[in-house]
Amino acid sequence: MKKAWVNNLFIYLGFLVIVILAFIFGLKYQHHLEVEARTTYQPLTSAVFTVLFPIFFGLLLGLLRFFELLRQTGEWKINWIKLCIFGLPSLYVSLLPLLFWSGLSISYNDLPLGYLLITSGTTAHTISGLIFGFLLFYVIEKKSKES
Repeated sequence: MKKAWVNNLFIYLGFLVIVILAFIFGLKYQHHLEVEARTTYQPLTSAVFTVLFPIFFGLLLGLLRFFELLRQTGEWKINWIKLCIFGLPSLYVSLLPLLFWSGLSISYNDLPLGYLLITSGTTAHTISGLIFGFLLFYVIEKKSKES
């Protein structure tokens, strides 16, 4: 019993170190891309990273759930209701800034919540990216086969 507790402690501490390092290096790289965008006047790479980094970080946070699922037996299932109700809106909000840089002639006033999301800063996009990335591992389930 005590050995399992100690093993879990080291696993969680190791995972915490990986999460902290990914966060620090991600923020440093994002800062590097922002500086480069200011000097070259080409912000597309910085904008793409700013959108994709929270999704990646959410995936990283949900990774422990995936490892728990690997240890279980059963048939893989996807909870489509959870994916549609939570995943699609969070994906929409997190990817909306890329429409600004895509070159498409889209008016944000025509998109649902478009003007509000574009003028509100990066908080909504970051949180939605984290939710979407985290949710990708939480919509996957393993159901045991019933006789």
